[in-house]
Amino acid sequence: MRVAIVIYKPVPRCIELLKDLVNSLRKHEIYVEVYTVDDIINLIKKHNSIRDDVDVVFSIGGDGTFLKAAKLSLLYNNIPVLPYPCGRRNFFYEEFLKTSLSELVESFMSGNYSIEFCPVYNACTHTTCEVFINEAAIVNSNLGKVAKYGVKVKSPLVESDFILEGDGVLLSTAAGSSGYNLSARGPLISPFTDLLIITPLNTLQLGFPSIVLPRISVIEITILNTSILYVDGDHAGILEKNSSVKVTPGSKYVKIIRFSHSRDLVKTILARRAFFYY
Repeated sequence: MRVAIVIYKPVPRCIELLKDLVNSLRKHEIYVEVYTVDDIINLIKKHNSIRDDVDVVFSIGGDGTFLKAAKLSLLYNNIPVLPYPCGRRNFFYEEFLKTSLSELVESFMSGNYSIEFCPVYNACTHTTCEVFINEAAIVNSNLGKVAKYGVKVKSPLVESDFILEGDGVLLSTAAGSSGYNLSARGPLISPFTDLLIITPLNTLQLGFPSIVLPRISVIEITILNTSILYVDGDHAGILEKNSSVKVTPGSKYVKIIRFSHSRDLVKTILARRAFFYY
């Protein structure tokens, strides 16, 4: 390994972890570039100028930091991401309660790790395409009124066309099912599956369930009231009436470095949502 990029959340605890990581990497004569999570937005926009010899991206923060780091890794020839938790929401992170960053660097340099492949999807309008790892949310711009959305689904053996009335439509990956989707009463799905979930937001149609579809599905949402598109929590544009958003599987997977082979996903997710364990 020659070059590493470190993305961190600029808070005191994460900065201390950053110092430990940078010192450990430099002991192995690895060149390190350091960016805050806020810097990454501009770096992604200027992706034509990024260097092509980076070997790994380290993420120190929460899920928001990881999502930015993961999207950056896709631009660097799909290099792996090594996440270390230092945030409020750490779904994508392993809980390294007794392992220091310097020890993890040694394990990484020795090749003692595995790679988890996290699928990505594309949300495309007539002007642009955005990659999402967690979800694409289409939300009514006027929450004081009910909005309508036309939904078309095409997948093997399933072809459907229907109208949803409510506050919006959420399109979530399996990895993203523990976030906005779960709060909207969508299903919790293992991140090791490659599925896409359609979850309506506060529909007038009482009891309208979430719909779980295979990766090779194509979903098109027609906007019948002016709405806003959010991709992984970031504002991605205004959707005018009669425009559409098409969601398709991406051509790449985010490669996540893992040091353990299993996680207690239910406890990791639900324990942070006011569930009590004894």
